[in-house]
Amino acid sequence: FDNTPNEFLLDFNQGAVANEAIANINMKEVKQAIHNLPEIFKNPFLLYFDGYKYHEIAEMLDEPLGTIKSRIHFARKLLKSHIQRF
Repeated sequence: FDNTPNEFLLDFNQGAVANEAIANINMKEVKQAIHNLPEIFKNPFLLYFDGYKYHEIAEMLDEPLGTIKSRIHFARKLLKSHIQRF
């Protein structure tokens, strides 16, 4: 009776659990980074993340389209720099 496949599956499952734990930690970091964004960037970013188009966000927030694009771009840059530190 060869236990090799079972040992392989056990090792594989442990690796999957470890990867899931790392993913959960990373998601916590991303959520915290989004939470820490200044409101002026966070609001348009979250609306964009929820699937709204730039022009829809501009209308909702009563801001020029270019301003919304800039704020979302800057929010992404802030998030990227924060996440790359980890």
